[in-house]
Amino acid sequence: MSVQIAKTDSGWPVWGHDHAVRELQSAIRRGVRHAYILSGYHHVGKASLAMEFARALLCATPPEPGIPCGECRSCRLIARGSHPDVTLYDLDRQQQTGDKASTGKNLSLTIQTVREISSNVSLRPMEANHRVIVVDDVETMQETAQEAFLKTLEEPPPYAVILLLTTDAEMLLETIRSRAATIQLQTVPSATILTMLEASGIEPEKARTVAAASVGRPGWAVRALEDDKLFTEQVEVRSSAESWVQGDRYQRLVEATRLGDMFSKDRETVYARVLAAQTVWRSILLQSAGVGDAEADTVDVAFAPVDAVRALKSVNSCLSDLDANVRPRLALQSMVLQWPNP
Repeated sequence: MSVQIAKTDSGWPVWGHDHAVRELQSAIRRGVRHAYILSGYHHVGKASLAMEFARALLCATPPEPGIPCGECRSCRLIARGSHPDVTLYDLDRQQQTGDKASTGKNLSLTIQTVREISSNVSLRPMEANHRVIVVDDVETMQETAQEAFLKTLEEPPPYAVILLLTTDAEMLLETIRSRAATIQLQTVPSATILTMLEASGIEPEKARTVAAASVGRPGWAVRALEDDKLFTEQVEVRSSAESWVQGDRYQRLVEATRLGDMFSKDRETVYARVLAAQTVWRSILLQSAGVGDAEADTVDVAFAPVDAVRALKSVNSCLSDLDANVRPRLALQSMVLQWPNP
């Protein structure tokens, strides 16, 4: 099922990230920088924002600066992923192109990929005034690859615009961060995602179900509409989060320890579990306060509102600690120790 996302008042089909849209539209009007870092959780909407920025920047007939027309050749080619001056690099592309330095599960962008990016950046645009290079999964670059990539950022050609997409900007070298403008994307209220889906023509009940399972990630919501397996997996994650919240002190600590130990190998799964727990606690809070919301699925456990607020604060602190590279096991154990008993 292909979904055409409705546009917001900004003229971009990007929901819940108004500050980022305003910043990028303003950059188009006054002059873009050579590099931007878009940082946020997996599927929070970084790739959609990057591609819409590319459309707005390269549009041949914008109704006004910063807003793509959606009809010109450039807009149509970018929408199809075939514009000669817009290139996306990520782990999937690296795997498909057969990077021999990438083995096993293809866990990191390699120096060979960095060299390919550098060569592409140096090419002059074929049709537009800019060449846009989007690099996803940047957090997977090892330090040597980042150091090699730094050379590209130090002296880019004037027509190049490089967008670095990462789950955590702090995992990049300071020398890289200092040469790019960082835009942080947060999770989005489920009510906003519900509005996005309904405005895009999704049947209300389906929209409500997907919004509730999205854990604040618009990009995931769109992908889930196109991939039933993804939706089923997220429902299982939500169910596991409810069991975690409803467990006793010992069960909670066991799960926190398990997740802490797997963090270095599978950050995405750990973040997804913690975000799901955040959604469960938010649902409990709304439920206890008698407030309706798209994500307020009934949870078969009761807490006082003040206890749910305390639990939510502990989850938020844990997410901040993980982003700040606090020891994962310590961050997760500290979180669950602050959860009230059922």
